[in-house]
Amino acid sequence: MKSKALRILLTAALVVLSPIAGLAAGDSVGLGVALGAAFPQGSTTAIASTDWQGSFNWGFYVNIPIISTLQLTPSSELYKFGDQNATDMALAFKFIVPLSRFDLYAGFVPGLTAVSDVVAPHMGILAGFAMTLVSNLDLFVQGKYKWLFQGEDNIRVLHLNAGVLFNFY
Repeated sequence: MKSKALRILLTAALVVLSPIAGLAAGDSVGLGVALGAAFPQGSTTAIASTDWQGSFNWGFYVNIPIISTLQLTPSSELYKFGDQNATDMALAFKFIVPLSRFDLYAGFVPGLTAVSDVVAPHMGILAGFAMTLVSNLDLFVQGKYKWLFQGEDNIRVLHLNAGVLFNFY
């Protein structure tokens, strides 16, 4: 009878603790902010024309670790497309390569871009790295190249950002 109760207790403990084992030590949800530059290129009748004219770019990010080598990162970024304001809402799928002093990552970014009264889908790729500054504060640098699907032309935008990420433990 004792061995059956012990097996049930151990099975219950494994079921409860197994989702936690999927995360690496130190992985936690993080909230970040970044600054940088955006370089849009292209034109359509609905959106202004620009030829790699740079603009200030800033945004908010949330890192949600799924496993130690995959993070989902919803984000919102604001920048200018020519003389019009642009807003990106995206969900990045970041694949992490953990190294001793920092993490490298690459991934893809689907989302929506709003420019003036036009909302269009976009798809992009990203790459970057993150390193720990102090126990719960990371520095990250990333580049993102995306294609905005509006009309007959694909508009391209290059984003270069650096920021900090506060991790909740």
